[in-house]
Amino acid sequence: MDAADRAVRAHRHLRRYVLDHERAVFASRLHWATLLEPILTTVAATVVVALLHQATGAGAVWVLWLLPAGRLALKWLEWNYQWFVATDKRLVLTYGFVVHKVAMMPLMKVTDMSYTRTPLGQMLGYGRFVMESAGQDQALSRVDYVPDPDVTYRKLTDTIFFPRKPAGSGAERPRPAPPAIVPVGQREPRPTTAELPVVGPPTTDGDRARTERDGAAQSTRASQGADHVDVAPFPQPDEAQERPRSRTRSRTRLRGLIPTKRRQDLYEPPTSSGAGPTVPDPFL
Repeated sequence: MDAADRAVRAHRHLRRYVLDHERAVFASRLHWATLLEPILTTVAATVVVALLHQATGAGAVWVLWLLPAGRLALKWLEWNYQWFVATDKRLVLTYGFVVHKVAMMPLMKVTDMSYTRTPLGQMLGYGRFVMESAGQDQALSRVDYVPDPDVTYRKLTDTIFFPRKPAGSGAERPRPAPPAIVPVGQREPRPTTAELPVVGPPTTDGDRARTERDGAAQSTRASQGADHVDVAPFPQPDEAQERPRSRTRSRTRLRGLIPTKRRQDLYEPPTSSGAGPTVPDPFL
């Protein structure tokens, strides 16, 4: 625990405004220069009353001196309650003797801070701090007569703009990995292509008959010789179409019997007189 934090905890007036989980960084009364004006006023009043008493010889003139002297006593009592405290969470300013008042500004609201020292402040050792927030009017925006302004400025800058972790917190623990997302309920089947028909052995009498005919045609073509070129037959229509089936079968048989090379030689283009072969016009 720092010295400033211990002093705040031990003070009967300040410990009422500091939370238990806060850490006091700086705590001090305002500079005694706040009493400079009432002190000078009281001294001047004393000189004037003394001259009047010497000139008149009446002791009643000292009653006039009680006014500035009472004002000085009241200012001194108020000065005892003027404390400027900076914690790791906020800035606190307490003031007021008859009516206690507390002004506060969270550190997270401070966006900028200016520091000013007048010539008199440089001689007596005090300064002025002005805190700015993001477009908001705060209860604590300016603090005058701050003692030891250079040391206080460094402490406030370090606390506001470079916050530290509380003692005993240790190193930052790694964050756990997020849980895996598991689908709930029955999964939809993936789209598949249409099933292809399975070709198997013939199941009807018509299929068996066609298979036997195709086998006989293949045997006939195999017995024709080495110059025979195998030509695959055209696909056969269904049995329901009787008339186209007979024509297809006759064409298939003829094509199966005539080799491919011979069928190509059957076509001879027409010849002309001395001009070579004439290519027929397909559009005529």
